[in-house]
Amino acid sequence: MEKISTGIDGLDEMLHGGFISGRPYLIVGGPGAGKTILCMQFLMDGVKNNERCLYVALEEQASQLKQDMASFGWDIQRIKLLDTMQDLASGLWAIKTAGVISKPEFTLKNLIEAMRNIYMSYKPKRVVIDSLTSIKMLYESRTEARRELLGFLNFLETTNCTTLLTSELEGPDVLMEEFLASGVIKLHLIESEGERLSAVSIQKMRGTAFDKHMRPMKITDEGITVFPNESVFG
Repeated sequence: MEKISTGIDGLDEMLHGGFISGRPYLIVGGPGAGKTILCMQFLMDGVKNNERCLYVALEEQASQLKQDMASFGWDIQRIKLLDTMQDLASGLWAIKTAGVISKPEFTLKNLIEAMRNIYMSYKPKRVVIDSLTSIKMLYESRTEARRELLGFLNFLETTNCTTLLTSELEGPDVLMEEFLASGVIKLHLIESEGERLSAVSIQKMRGTAFDKHMRPMKITDEGITVFPNESVFG
């Protein structure tokens, strides 16, 4: 059973070696918790190992993403980007696809087709989809969203790529996608004595043992650092 590094040493230790290769995993957290940073650190580790990497940007535009990641000293030019854009005339969101004159409307079916074409030609090993929240907004009912997300994750399972999908927290409720993914990592922002602390916990991980404790983490100018031997509350 091959494991693939998260790009974060302390998180690899919590996962007993990293992610099981070829499966989809969910990264959950509120705004500013570090979801995009964690995912990009995962891809940059792949770049370091000469692996092909794909980033599907469904919220932040690729140009802005490049600027944001440059603040960590990360040049993401070697990461293939698939992103969406809004047509100002119609107000509709479309998928940017290189070499195609028409821009397909942003639907899950069109997104899967665009990704399938990239998989066939580019053959990435690591993929990030940021975020599932944008996809869930396409559906009016939870039942329909759950059915379509299940189909999407089944599609990802067939690609043999190790995929990270981000999702926003929605209060105390368990997200439907948490049941569908092979594993769930949750990023926390905790207020303690007037100070805001960052922490990470592993909610589930199929097929491997993992650290069940919440551990402190820090976002530095070099990315995320996790402290796997420390307690959040001392």
